[in-house]
This record gives sequence, structure tokens and C-alpha cells, in this order.
Amino acid sequence: MTEQIPSELPARERAEYLVDTIQETGLVWGLMGNEGWVMVELGTQTGLPLWPDEASVSSWQRKDLPESKPQSIALADFKELWLPGLKKNNVALVLFPSGTLREGIVTGPDELREQLDDE
Repeated sequence: MTEQIPSELPARERAEYLVDTIQETGLVWGLMGNEGWVMVELGTQTGLPLWPDEASVSSWQRKDLPESKPQSIALADFKELWLPGLKKNNVALVLFPSGTLREGIVTGPDELREQLDDE
């Protein structure tokens, strides 16, 4: 049996892989553009895409954002500063999108915190 590349896993398995990897490495990865963190539109809500590692971010990078670069966030900072701020601003999290823009599990800051605190 060959091991699947994480970015090719189904969305739910990618989300689980993301949480496991964040817990192991202590890093969350996002995409930093010229005007700040890259966000995606989710209908009426804004979402912050998150990835487990730099390579996964790079594989998702879009041609319309040529100047954007993968950027890591320390897990402690993410939990203490980012998650409360994202909740306050009503920003959802898109867990490990791969391929098309919306192909990733969408969750809220509180739900992700619970998953990260589970281990």
C-alpha cells in the first residue's frame, strides 16, 4: 500500500492531518501577501486558510498572488492571540485547502482550539 500525499487526501482527512501536524511541530502555516495574510471569501464570511507545512502552502499558492509567501505562526501565539482575534472578527478557518479555493473543511476558531487542545 502506497502512502497518499497529504494534499491528495480527502478534505476531512487533510483537516485531521493538519491538526496532528500542528500539534507535533508547534507551527501553523498561512500565506502572507503584500497586504497581509491571504484570506478567502466563503459566501458571506471570510476565511483564513491554514496548512500543516510550507510545502503544502506552496502547492496551493495561486497565480493571482505571485508575491505571496508561506509564513509560519507559533502554535502558542496562534492559540493565545490569533484564535480570539479571529473569533472577534468573525473569521472562519479553512483547514488545509488543496486544489480549488473552497476545497477544505471550514471551522470556527473555538472548534479548532478544542481540536488542538484535545491531545
